[in-house]
Amino acid sequence: MVSDNGFNTDWVSAPGDTIIDLMDEFGFNEEELSKRVGLSMIKSRELISGELILTEKIANKLESLFNVSTTFWLSRENKYRQHKDAIIRQNNEWVQSLPTSDMSKLGWIPKGLSGNKKVEYCLIFFGVSSVPEWFNYYKSKQTAIAFRKSEAFRTEEMAVITWLKKAEYVSRKQRTYAWDKEILKGSLEALRKHSLEADPKVFLPAIRSILADAGVALVILPTPTGCPASGATCFFESGKATLIMSFRYLRDDHFWFTLFHEIGHLVLHNCEQHRIEGMSGLSEKEEQEANEFSSNVLIPPAYRAEFDTLSGRNWKNIIKFARKIGVSKGIVLGQLQHAQKIPFDHFAKFKVKYNREDLS
Repeated sequence: MVSDNGFNTDWVSAPGDTIIDLMDEFGFNEEELSKRVGLSMIKSRELISGELILTEKIANKLESLFNVSTTFWLSRENKYRQHKDAIIRQNNEWVQSLPTSDMSKLGWIPKGLSGNKKVEYCLIFFGVSSVPEWFNYYKSKQTAIAFRKSEAFRTEEMAVITWLKKAEYVSRKQRTYAWDKEILKGSLEALRKHSLEADPKVFLPAIRSILADAGVALVILPTPTGCPASGATCFFESGKATLIMSFRYLRDDHFWFTLFHEIGHLVLHNCEQHRIEGMSGLSEKEEQEANEFSSNVLIPPAYRAEFDTLSGRNWKNIIKFARKIGVSKGIVLGQLQHAQKIPFDHFAKFKVKYNREDLS
């Protein structure tokens, strides 16, 4: 992750600020300053704003005009330029660490940005006015984030933070009732029934409504490059949980397992507890608990013994079992594959594959 490198965020203003103070003290206006220093009105204004470099020649004129040494003016100018260069370097380092290519492709920032414009729009995206403000915000932010990640991908913290920030914007637009763990627990069967529906355009609005009744906003959001999260749970607002799904693998078994895994965190763990950084994921114990919770929702314990008898030798039994317990055959196959009862490359046609454009 990009570092603040001990950057001193104290503001260092342009020498023009001191010039303005002295103009007030001596009773000079801009026109008189221009004449005395030997600059045009335009250049004089650039000097005051810090756009024009304060040279030794100008410093000599200012010494004569205000009785303030040339050395002072040159030192003041040097410190200002060093500070400005440090800001530019940090801005460039920060924006280069962001997944800006994907941010523009996904419509999170305008396309075709470069230089200061790219920095400007990335700051707008994060809702801050400067990179030092961004660092201060994320150093002090204590939102509990626990995201499932694939070990096949390399986690880039900046990509994860970017994904979560966009998810926050989407979540805040969704209206829900107040967060209620008991209502969420009571809605598991209603949610599970929708696994039989193959069309995301049908089941997503339905499960979003069920979750909203329990105070949970469901956000479906693709990840930028470098963010390996398939799901996340957090509280961007007090009294409102957010469950984020990336739909990374575009298959029904993965989607429904991840959904109930994340619900497991909300039900089993103190997801409102703030954590510093918050990007390292949950403990191995909590992850295992969430995995078991999801498996037990999808394949209820009452049917576990029958599930254990299934294998790839009789695929019809898998279909019958799925119908019997009321979930898709892709989910049952996925659980069998996870239990290493069936190879991952077998019976791929059992699983429903989604189109990215159908997800919203």
